[in-house]
Amino acid sequence: MKLEKINQNQHSSLATMNKLQVLHLAGSRVSEFYYNLSILYAKEVVQPIGVSSYYAVVHPDGLWQLGASLDSLSEKMLLQEMIPQLPQIDVVVPHMFCFLGMTSFRAFFEDMLNLPLVGSPSHCTALATNKAQTRIVSASGVQVAKAQQLWRGETLTMRPPFVVKPTSEDNSLGVTLVWDESQIEAALDKGFELEDKLLVEDYIPGRELRVAVVERESKLSVLPMIEYLVTEEHPIRTVHDKYVLQSDGTPGKQPEKPIAKPICPANVTPELFEKLANAAKNAHITLGCRDYSLYDFRVHAETNEPYLLEAGLFWGFGKISMISRMLQADGQSLEDVALELWSAAAGRTRVGCGSLFKWN
Repeated sequence: MKLEKINQNQHSSLATMNKLQVLHLAGSRVSEFYYNLSILYAKEVVQPIGVSSYYAVVHPDGLWQLGASLDSLSEKMLLQEMIPQLPQIDVVVPHMFCFLGMTSFRAFFEDMLNLPLVGSPSHCTALATNKAQTRIVSASGVQVAKAQQLWRGETLTMRPPFVVKPTSEDNSLGVTLVWDESQIEAALDKGFELEDKLLVEDYIPGRELRVAVVERESKLSVLPMIEYLVTEEHPIRTVHDKYVLQSDGTPGKQPEKPIAKPICPANVTPELFEKLANAAKNAHITLGCRDYSLYDFRVHAETNEPYLLEAGLFWGFGKISMISRMLQADGQSLEDVALELWSAAAGRTRVGCGSLFKWN
């Protein structure tokens, strides 16, 4: 009996060793809003066969929890207590949306702890998370709307209609569409409540589409696109199009019937698809993205030309994630693609940062 037990333990150990050991990084140090948003997506992550998952969750109070699932987390602990308790990890999958989660925590786990990370490196996400800096893509021919960066106390020179955006917030927080000068003061006050620097950008009338780029088999591929059905009465998406907010103002779930309904695949002509795909690939390369990237475009109602609104370098690898929906619309297996990308990241030799792909 003793020998049999030892053999069973050895078999279990070998099975674990052969599995891909994935650390899911979730939560937020910034706010309860971003904490709940992260957990909402982390709960939905796929669990491909051949993967052993573990979770590290940070709270707004700066304390961490560890566990084999989100339902069996440890007591809260300090970061310096958490690090030695991490199991053997092959790759990190981030599920964080706040600025620190998109930047500092990626840098800490990948650059300091030397754990391979799925998705773009921190220097890239730091650039892309800032909407004003993302406009660097115009150097590679990607069209962006006329805009002004505005600090507190500076004079606004833009004229309506325009959209006021905090530069580094996500999920439409602090965003206002201004139609006339009487709305400017309130819009600026709303934006400055969240950040000291705003982007004031010409409003582009027309369609809104989301485009994803995924690195597969040494190529940049563009998936079926999503269109958000904005209307004259509801011309831009708000946080309420994206989430049902709980009584405390934090995300509870995705709405079943958002006003700006998402359609996938979007009904676009081959010509428009090519324009959007080329713009997204150029943005992916210019920003130094890795593994995947996601972009919001407005297609001008009169010229049919696409204008980049912002980049979103996140993918939760759950069925509720937008890139996942695009994959499914293309008839691909989310589990297979997730395992492929996670395995590739785990085997990546870190000789440099950013994408190794070139596209002409």
